[in-house]
Amino acid sequence: MIKTLADIGFMASSSGQTKHAFAIFTGIEAVKPDSILPDIGYALEFMNKKKYQEAISILTKQALQKEPDSAAAKAFIGLALMLDGHNKKSEDCLEAIKNSDDSAASKMAKELLDHIRSN
Repeated sequence: MIKTLADIGFMASSSGQTKHAFAIFTGIEAVKPDSILPDIGYALEFMNKKKYQEAISILTKQALQKEPDSAAAKAFIGLALMLDGHNKKSEDCLEAIKNSDDSAASKMAKELLDHIRSN
C-alpha cells in the first residue's frame, strides 16, 4: 500500500501537482517514518524545480541516514548530480550501484550511465 501511495505521489510530482505530492509524502512519512520513499519524493520535487543541491541534501542527510546502502537513494543522487552538470560525480555514484540487487535502481543507474556517456 505504501509503495502504491508513493507511486501516486511520484506521478503527482511529475505532473506539477506539488501540493498533492507533498500531502501524499507527508502522509507516508507520518505512518512509516523509517521509509525513504518520502525523502525520494521530496527530492524529486526539488529536482523538478531545478534545485538539485537541495535534492542531494535530502537524499544524503535523510534517505541515506535511514538506509545507508539504499541503491534507490543513490540512483536519485546520481540523477540529481547529472541534472546539475556533475557528470563525473554522477558516473561514480551510478557505477557503484549499476549491479545492485535492487533491479529498479540498477536499471535506472544503467540508463543514466548510458545517457551520460552518449552525450
